[in-house]
Amino acid sequence: MFDTKTSCLIRGIIGVVFGFLALMLPDIIRGMFIGFFGILIILGIVLFIFLAVTGKGDESMFWFGLAAVLLVVGVLSIIIAPLVAVLFIFVIAAIAIYNGFSDITLALEHPKTKYILIPGMIIAGFILVAVFYYYFPGFAKDLFLSVVGTFAMVFGLFSIMLGFYRFDEQTDGEDSSANILIRTGKNNERK
Repeated sequence: MFDTKTSCLIRGIIGVVFGFLALMLPDIIRGMFIGFFGILIILGIVLFIFLAVTGKGDESMFWFGLAAVLLVVGVLSIIIAPLVAVLFIFVIAAIAIYNGFSDITLALEHPKTKYILIPGMIIAGFILVAVFYYYFPGFAKDLFLSVVGTFAMVFGLFSIMLGFYRFDEQTDGEDSSANILIRTGKNNERK
């Protein structure tokens, strides 16, 4: 859908914004996750009930069953709201890790960046976590969300840097015959 540069920039900006908000406003982010999870549960129940009403035969019972399961999950999420927020943060962390590793994979395809980007991203993440933990006492209050926010911000910054990296037009590593001839000075032989 997007080219490499645009997707890296979009993922990077989202990572930086989420990381910054998770570090500055952890209580609001956790509350937002609980609210967003509730909205998703309600929309899922409405969708499954609609599919159950419009379904035929055994399909109808299947969709009613899924709606009932979502209703139970919704009730449990109201009773155990902090657990649901942590589980939803795990999902966000998994997405951030996936984006970080997809950036690593992209960097491995380009030999000039793989020796700088991969260790730099990991070392910068650990150093930033250590600095925040040491210098900001509120960092340890909500350690899990703070660490996820820090790594999301670091992976986002490196994704933005990778987005500004100038990629060659040929990503498979093969040179066209015209480029080889120009570099070797044999372009006169083609005439």
